[in-house]
Amino acid sequence: MTEHTVKPERYPATHPSSNAASGSTVRGGPADAVRARRRQTGPEVWRPRATVPRSAGPRPAAPVERDQPLVSVVMPCLNERDSVGRCVRAARAGLAAAGVPGEVVVADNGSTDGSRRVAAQAGAWVVREPRRGYGNAYLAGFAAARGHYLVMGDSDCSYDFGELPRLLDPLRGGRADYVLGSRFAGDIRPGAMPWTHRRIGNPVLTRMLNRLFGLRTTDAHSGMRAFTRAAYERMAPRQGGMELASELVVAAAASGLRVREVPITYHPRTGTSKLHSLRDAARHVRFMLGYAARLRAGKPPACTPGNGVDPRP
Repeated sequence: MTEHTVKPERYPATHPSSNAASGSTVRGGPADAVRARRRQTGPEVWRPRATVPRSAGPRPAAPVERDQPLVSVVMPCLNERDSVGRCVRAARAGLAAAGVPGEVVVADNGSTDGSRRVAAQAGAWVVREPRRGYGNAYLAGFAAARGHYLVMGDSDCSYDFGELPRLLDPLRGGRADYVLGSRFAGDIRPGAMPWTHRRIGNPVLTRMLNRLFGLRTTDAHSGMRAFTRAAYERMAPRQGGMELASELVVAAAASGLRVREVPITYHPRTGTSKLHSLRDAARHVRFMLGYAARLRAGKPPACTPGNGVDPRP
């Protein structure tokens, strides 16, 4: 795989003193192994310094080194030139509102419309993942991110990054390891979701997941979530397509993570949707049935019935 960043004009594309070049951030967990493999197959990565907001919030849950971001907001991107810059700026504003030092990582999945340059000029650093797929893009972004907390959200303006404090609060307060932003518990704006997805697709798949794994989630396919790095390493996701959304929910329960849901706002997206409804639904179903079969065979960690989602923030 090829991995590098596209920076604003004032920044060089690579820097020999970066942590990625030295390998000093590898600690031995599953995510670190992925990060190490990606470094071995691509050129060095130079990361800009994290921006620390002027008004500091509560003391972070883990010590943060100088210029080390506490939060990494990771966004997948495929030809989102008209929206990715706005999303990056909104995420940076959300980090400032939460009072935390952070970074925005855009995982580009093969854009040909100048999205990488737009994202970099807005203040993100960009990781290239040539293997197509929602999950592949996220895995590349997570492997490169440095934050103690990881936040995921799309780069099409459908999610409100001004709600970052709401997702981060249970993590920073030590009340959760994983926070899922629920569109169905929050506000779905007119035109944001086709009625077939709102009334059939998402509810049916979510009920199927809950029944198979004994969960109580309200929005298994939300694209806005946050979790600690330790939680991510315990989940160790690996699905390369849209089924990553289901995998994270199931793996969180199977790993015994403390999960909370918070209501979020879902907006009409900018640009053309990359979803393929029937194909993506089939991939979710295939993943859930396969994972459930492995659970019954005792291969992955047991998913205890009732180990579901606490809806309290």
